[in-house]
Amino acid sequence: MSTENATFTQPSALEILNEARQSSKQQKVIDISKQNTKVQRFSITGVSRIRSGFLNTLLAPVFEAKTVEQAVAESREAAGKLQALGIAKHVEIEFDSAAEAQTGMDVRFQCEDGSRYALRTGVDVGDNEGTANVTGRMINIWGGGESLEAHYARGSKTLASFQGILLAPIAANPQTMAELSAHQVTMDNRPYSAHDEVRRSLSSAFRAAGGTHEVRLLASWREICGLGTSASPSLRASAGHTLKTSLSHTIVHDNRDSQTVPTSGSLLRITSELAGLLGDVCFGKTQAELQTNQRLGTSEYIVSSNVQGGLLWNFGSSSPLADRFFLGGQTSVRGFEHRGIGPRDHNDSIGGDIYYAAGVSLLTPLPYVRSNALKGHLWANAGQLALLDSSGLLRPDCTPSAELKRFLTRPSIAVCLGLVYRHSMVRVELSCCMPLIATITDRPKPGLQFGLGLQFL
Repeated sequence: MSTENATFTQPSALEILNEARQSSKQQKVIDISKQNTKVQRFSITGVSRIRSGFLNTLLAPVFEAKTVEQAVAESREAAGKLQALGIAKHVEIEFDSAAEAQTGMDVRFQCEDGSRYALRTGVDVGDNEGTANVTGRMINIWGGGESLEAHYARGSKTLASFQGILLAPIAANPQTMAELSAHQVTMDNRPYSAHDEVRRSLSSAFRAAGGTHEVRLLASWREICGLGTSASPSLRASAGHTLKTSLSHTIVHDNRDSQTVPTSGSLLRITSELAGLLGDVCFGKTQAELQTNQRLGTSEYIVSSNVQGGLLWNFGSSSPLADRFFLGGQTSVRGFEHRGIGPRDHNDSIGGDIYYAAGVSLLTPLPYVRSNALKGHLWANAGQLALLDSSGLLRPDCTPSAELKRFLTRPSIAVCLGLVYRHSMVRVELSCCMPLIATITDRPKPGLQFGLGLQFL
């Protein structure tokens, strides 16, 4: 019998201590987010212009934080507001324990200063025209996130447009803004109506929840001018100056994944306006739009629907031409000329006081086309527009209920197939349209129709 000797090496005391330390680090995790704390000091560097009153309002939630988690969250919120208002391009946040208090902390913002000026040129499309524009902007002019913007545009129908806008955040919050604006625009409404229109407006607005709600007080001086030799009696009766003062409210709920060619989500927009505080026009006006978009299962087929309508109730004899609704065109009810649906006097479209429009469309993938930006397009849309006066639905020789029933049950209808291209900034449509039903005053437009814009029916 043989015996084998085994040799064992005893670990040193230092190795045992290091192993114990590593084990302790791996097993013990301390969560300090719920620990009580108080922000003792705040410092900010890199920003050239910021008001002390604005900064105190911005940082009030930071100094009110009672735990580490709250202090970190409120600091990040404050940094995000600085970036959203253009005061800083980038903010790095540093936290440190305060020297004065055992449970206190110091917060430091290291910022990259925001731009003070911006200049942009571009081209806007929509509503049957294209416009070239230039915009200049002064950012953070008084150290509280205020901005002053000047905008000039000129296009095929917009002969000249100038707008100045002053924006200021309320309570240092970029989601709640106050606005003062002045606007003047001259529009050529030919060939669908033989006149020009000049509008000069002053307004103040309050926007909350990032623009979800807007309340606006408006004073607008309008002029129907430059009548053509073929101008109808209705246009001549509307020529001249009108002064409107109004209070309006707009609510918007939009969770679509794209504003131009959405594949999911919905849009709800409701606008209500009451005019007559001062001036020579007095009416109530409301307009609503609902859009839904849904993908069919997991396929590339997208079904979209849109329903909209509006009512203008004038408290006088006849509604002002400048405030009426118009219907028809590439971005409205397709298959008809621009403003080609509704009341007409000779060759002039004169608009209406009540309207509705509805559309349904199907976006389809195209064979042999790999790009997701180009889709096939099938749609059907319908709409109707009328006046609420003695020449429209309130004609003395007809009962209002019978006229309203006819108005609701006999819309102008068109169908089509075509192509849709989704650009990063605009939606482009090429459609082969076929009007199915039209009234005697409508202007149907069969055949190819080209559309360029942001919002389509």
